[in-house]
This record gives sequence, C-alpha cells and structure tokens, in this order.
Amino acid sequence: MPITRKMFHTQEYRLPYLATPLICNRDDAWIGKGYYFWYEEMDAIAWGQESKKRYHKYVIYTADIDFEDVLDTVFNEEHYLFWYKIIDRIADDAYKKTGRKPTIAEVNEIIKIRNSWKAVKGIMFQDLPNNPTLNKVIILLYRKRIQLVAFDLNIIHNFAFHFEAEC
Repeated sequence: MPITRKMFHTQEYRLPYLATPLICNRDDAWIGKGYYFWYEEMDAIAWGQESKKRYHKYVIYTADIDFEDVLDTVFNEEHYLFWYKIIDRIADDAYKKTGRKPTIAEVNEIIKIRNSWKAVKGIMFQDLPNNPTLNKVIILLYRKRIQLVAFDLNIIHNFAFHFEAEC
C-alpha cells in the first residue's frame, strides 16, 4: 500500500478554483519545473501572504501525495546523501568550468540535461524558515520549512480547494 501524505498548494486567487495544481516554471524555482506543495499548512499560508500580495488574495489547495517514487531528502538519510552528492558534484563541476558558483537555474538545467533524477517523480526538501512570526524562539531556527516538488501529476491525488484568504 503506497504511503501518502496530505500537503498544501498555494496559488493566487482565481475563479473558478483549480481542478489540478499549477506547474511552476520559474527559473529560480528551487528544484526546477514542477508542482510545488508545502508540508505544513502554516508555510503554505505564509507563502500566500508574502508571494501573492499583488493579487490581494490567495488560495490554499490540499492534495494527497503518493511518496512511493519520491526522493525524501528531509526524513530519509539515504535519500538525503544521494541528493547532497548530486548537487555537490554539479556545483563543483560548474565552478571548475566557470570560476563561480552556479545559480539555481543553472543547477536545475544541468540536472535536466543529465537526467539526474531518472525514476524520481518528486523530491521533498527543506530550508530554514526566516519568517520571525513563524519562529517561536528568537534566533533559534529549529523548525524545518519543507516543500515537495512533484514532477509527475500521477503522484498527486484528491486535489481540492481548502480555503481562500486576503494578503
């Protein structure tokens, strides 16, 4: 039985509500082109409040994500070490060729060209939230801000409107 996890997708307000998530095509998207979801609702809300201001409203959707073919770099040590080595190798190679650190867009392009993820249908990854209103302890960044990028719509199930809010 596949492991699924409920996650949250943030988008600008629009009607009718979405029937499927929107793909992110931004050059600075952390893990390249894909469907981005938040692990915790509070991070989906914070993203809506900060990144969707020009729309004055945002919408949160939920979905059940099938984790069978997801590279979980947050909770699975083996997956994390695989991820870390690939990113490190790409960064080293790019630096040797150019004499500078690569951008996210450049790393994502190399990953795409090399087909580094092959059978991976999504990647769960983290950063540290720097939103002081979400941190309950001054300076101590103890909480992970976790996202998933799905490369394949087939791992996204039960996509549905959750709520809308103003920025």
